Amino acid sequence: MLQKVLKGIGILVVLIAFIIGAFYVTAPIYSLRGIPVLNYHQVNDEKFSPLTMKTSDFDAQMAYLHNQGYHAITLNQLYNYLQHNVALPEKPVVITFDDGYVDNYEEAMPILQKYGMKATLFMIGDSIGAPGFLNAEQLKAMESNHIFDVESHTYTHKDLRSMSGEAVITEFTKSKQLLESVLGHPVEYIAYPCGFTTPQVDQLAQATGYRLAFTVDTGNVNQGENDFNLDRVPVFEGDNPLLSMKLRLHYVEIIGGLWALRDFLRDHNQPTLAALVPLF
Repeated sequence: MLQKVLKGIGILVVLIAFIIGAFYVTAPIYSLRGIPVLNYHQVNDEKFSPLTMKTSDFDAQMAYLHNQGYHAITLNQLYNYLQHNVALPEKPVVITFDDGYVDNYEEAMPILQKYGMKATLFMIGDSIGAPGFLNAEQLKAMESNHIFDVESHTYTHKDLRSMSGEAVITEFTKSKQLLESVLGHPVEYIAYPCGFTTPQVDQLAQATGYRLAFTVDTGNVNQGENDFNLDRVPVFEGDNPLLSMKLRLHYVEIIGGLWALRDFLRDHNQPTLAALVPLF
């Protein structure tokens, strides 16, 4: 009996190892696994929170992408691949920042430039020029350096799920028009505040002139999906942020499944079980 149990455990271990290996090997093949859209917020050494990456940790992550042959692409490139099957460079990755903190200009941009990376900034419209946030001149400078592309994060960063359709349209159009007046080019991509959306919100994003819209649900972006409900790969500060980022790059399906399980248990009043789910 013991031999059968041990044999079963051995088979299970081999199977798990095979699955993990398959995920690792195929992770860079975007036609099979999709394209990771990394999601950051702040980069500085003054504030300590899961959404604030230390400059040394962000540098290490960008160095890893560079050394492993990843190519940071723009949202225009992503759109053309999704809609028109235009080929992408090997190992494509999209790097995004939400909200528009001033440290994206002061800290993140030099590191991105150092490693030849491009990024997209989703800017909150009414935060332009506010304390701690980017001003119009900084936004224009980020684009003139061809490192950042600035897009919309709505006008006030409020939860769109509780708004009327008219209010959602206002959030989308005011942000779009303001950024276009500052930057002098069409603003065609948006990230929902906190990733919250509904089918109606998705439809209104399309109706107000956006081409792609992003949540913060964990996963890669693939052809044939809802272009107005696209996943990203949130990246957090923590005990080992480089390892965490690597795991999310290579095993995003597993990571996303764990987060979905945690949320399911929380939503069904099982906080104790939810706390036992390992998150990376």
